[in-house]
Formats: sequence, C-alpha cells, structure tokens
Amino acid sequence: MNLRASIGFFIAGLLAVAFACSSDPEAPVSKKFLDDGSFGVKAGETYRVVIPVAATPLRVPLGVGTSPLLWLGETQGIRYGAILIHFNLSSASGYAGKTIASARLRLPIQAARPAVTATFHELEGNFTDADSISAIPPYDPLAIAGESPGDVERRIAYDTLVNDTLRSKINGSFLLDRTIVSEWLSGARDHHGIAIIWAEDPTSVGFLEMNAHERGSDPPALRVKFADGDSASFGADADYTVATFGGGGLDCVGGVARRLYFGFDLSGLPARAMVHGSFLVLKTVTDEGLGATSAELALGYTSSFYYYLYAPKTADTLGRGADTKVTVYLGFFDPVAADTISIPIGGYIRDIVVGARPNRGLVLQSNVEGSRIQKAAFHSSGDDAPRIEIIYTMPADFGSTP
Repeated sequence: MNLRASIGFFIAGLLAVAFACSSDPEAPVSKKFLDDGSFGVKAGETYRVVIPVAATPLRVPLGVGTSPLLWLGETQGIRYGAILIHFNLSSASGYAGKTIASARLRLPIQAARPAVTATFHELEGNFTDADSISAIPPYDPLAIAGESPGDVERRIAYDTLVNDTLRSKINGSFLLDRTIVSEWLSGARDHHGIAIIWAEDPTSVGFLEMNAHERGSDPPALRVKFADGDSASFGADADYTVATFGGGGLDCVGGVARRLYFGFDLSGLPARAMVHGSFLVLKTVTDEGLGATSAELALGYTSSFYYYLYAPKTADTLGRGADTKVTVYLGFFDPVAADTISIPIGGYIRDIVVGARPNRGLVLQSNVEGSRIQKAAFHSSGDDAPRIEIIYTMPADFGSTP
C-alpha cells in the first residue's frame, strides 16, 4: 500500500470512529444526553469578598550594630537615644609616660538638622557590633568634661547661621578630660567605650548622622596631642546606635524592630470555594514613613522598604526560626511615595480553605530589620484599614436541570 493510500485509510478510520461515538446513545456527549438534561451543568459564579483584619504590633528585641552610619536624635517617631563608641587602644602602650597636651573626640558628622545637645559618658561594660542592643547599657552618670569640670554639654551641629547666611560648618570635635584619656592609654582605667546621650529631648528637627567605622574611612576617633609634639589617633573598632520606637500607630519598623501581626477569620468562606486570587491590602501613611535618611541616600541607598510576609507555623507569632514560619511573599515599596499596597497571598488562602494549613494569621516585617532602620506606616481605620480581598468561584453545580 502506498503512502497516500495509507493516509486515506487512516483518516477514514478516524471518521468512522467519530461517527460511531456520536451516535452512541450511552456516550456522555451524545445529543440525547444533553437534550434530556442528564448533564445539567450550571457554571459557578465568581465572587469578591473583603475580610477585615485585626492588626497588632509585635515588639522584637533587635538592634542594628553593623551599619555604615550612626544616628542621634529623633525622626519619624524613631528615637536614636545614644551612640556607643569603643576606641581601638591596642597601640596605646607606645605612648606610655607621655604627657597629654590635648585629647579630642572626633565625630565625622555627615548631616544634622540643625543640632543635638549631648553629653559623653563612660560605659561600664563592653559591647560589640554583633550585639542586639535595644536599651542604653549601664554607664557612669557623671559626664566626661572638657577643658573645665562644668563643660559637659556639647552642641553637635553641621549647619550654622553666619551673618544671616546658612553656611556649612561642621562642629564635630570636642575636648575631653585629659586625665581620663591618659588613664585609658596607660591602662590604669578600663576603657569599655563611651556613650553619647541626649542632654535633652531633641525637637522633631534635632537629628544628626555620622560615619560609623563600618564605612571604612573617617570613623569616629580619639585624637591625642602630646606635650612633646607627638600625636596619635585611635579609631573606633566598635560603634552602635541605640534606637527605640514607641509610636502607637500601625507601623512596621525595621532595625528597632517592630513587626505587624494580622489576624482574620475565613469561616465565612465556603469550603468548596475555588480561590483565584487573594491579597493583603494596606494603605500607607506616606508622611510618616522613613525609607532612607539623607546620609543613606548620599551613600547610594534607596528608600525602598523591603518586606517579608510570613505565616507562623506554631503559636510563636515571631517565628524565631526558619522552621517555625512559612514564607508567603517577598516584595518592596516606597514608604514615602507608595499609596495602596496589595500583597499577593493566594497560595496561603487556598491552603487554609482546603484544610492543608491552619489559620494562624500573617506577620509583616522589614526584610532588612537586622541591618537598616526603616519605617512603613499604615492607616488603621475606616475605608483604608487593612483588609484581605479574595476572589473566588463556586464550582459548577452537577445537579439536575432546574
């Protein structure tokens, strides 16, 4: 049999089978089956539901110790209460016996709005950049003086008004008590570091930024001049910003840190619902957000708020280990420019509906809360309150024709 004949025979066979099936009264696609209503399928309807959520802040005892910048003051409700600095005095023995002519604390100020008044104190214990410090460690309440015993309050500033003209003037060099510094260098006095602390609560514009030793150049330093004309500089080998946030709003703050827990009830959702899409919807309060400070922007940081949304696997809503939480979504937005944030959570909702996962709520956190201080603020009431939007379809009804 030639090829053309074979193809013709094959097509004829297919047509014979097709006609045979279409005339079979028992076939599920027969005209009789459809006409008499035995296959009375009604397409399911599509629904959109809005489910309110109860949002609760979660306090996380975490701080940021490895950052290229240090901060003091307050901005957007985040209170940078102290800067801790430890100087590397490993080479101090080479200056033993020398008389100190002057000792200065050099702070590499990058920006200040407009100034912060602070006092300097000796720490009573050591700290490291790897610590998670959320409160100022114990320190000597007696402030380190400058040239005179009463010289304890220091005005740290960047811009100064001179002859009605705003000119750049860095005020980041401060004399320290020579006796204390001499004892540090000789080892007669333990050096655990110093704490730079507000002398008084700053106003909303009282905020300064300076280099940390992690930046790699121009760190905070102790600069000493000796009576014989020699000089030495002892740079910081550990520094830390102690920050807190006590705001009462619906805020997710990285680096302090504060997460948000969202609880919700899905019992009203039909068990047979086929979920096509679902979203956690949040409305930002842009004038209360903090994406990046001016010095961070100068370093090339963006103001994007990178977030991590997870579902706790246990009653531990903080999910302290990777095995105690399930990643639901990772994303980012600009907390000072974005408007409505819709976070896809479809797979998570589907699992709850079919009983594959218990509903323990969702937790939102900064995905860089261990390395950056940021803040995203959200509306908590009214039409802009947090909510979950679900789009689902009911399956087709395989019952009889109505």
